Amino acid sequence: MAGPLSLNRFTKDIADAVPIVDRETTGQYGDGIGSEDEERQLELLLDHLREVDDRYEEVDREVSYPDSGEKCDLVLPNGMPVEAKLIRYWRANGDPEPTMYGHVFSPFHRNTLLTDARRLHASSFSEQSGLLGLFYTRSDDDPETVEALPERYTAGDIAEKVVRDVDYWYEVEASVCRIVKFDGLRHTIHNQGAAIFWIVK
Repeated sequence: MAGPLSLNRFTKDIADAVPIVDRETTGQYGDGIGSEDEERQLELLLDHLREVDDRYEEVDREVSYPDSGEKCDLVLPNGMPVEAKLIRYWRANGDPEPTMYGHVFSPFHRNTLLTDARRLHASSFSEQSGLLGLFYTRSDDDPETVEALPERYTAGDIAEKVVRDVDYWYEVEASVCRIVKFDGLRHTIHNQGAAIFWIVK
């Protein structure tokens, strides 16, 4: 029988599931999981993980915050609430995604990665909470990658920027728990990336 689901294991399992689910997914914007929206990706990844590991039956989706009517993306078996965000610089057609930066790093809009961290910290869910980033980039072999300045922003760069920004804007302590890369995806634009997990205290 498997032991408790650790945060390191959770991050690795998510990253390992991405290429498997990718092979079985064809969406509105082409082959693969990368161009699917956030809700659909979480659904597909959790469905797969529940098939291969009983512990994922205990991961709850769309759980109400104890102190508001808002919903939290995931609650892990240990009771830790987790908000998830897609981090994609490019649309499925290769055009830049103009809302990506604000969707992740803005402290002024609702439901960004930063405001998720603040909301989790202020809630009465638990002493610790988590953020999950699903980060996608072009293939290293894509000719556009050489010219695509944002691709020089790695998963590690993003992970550390979130930690700094959460501290700067809200004086909330966050740390990078784990980054696990994945590659070989079928979509020509969303071809590789990483699962990033942060702990918010």
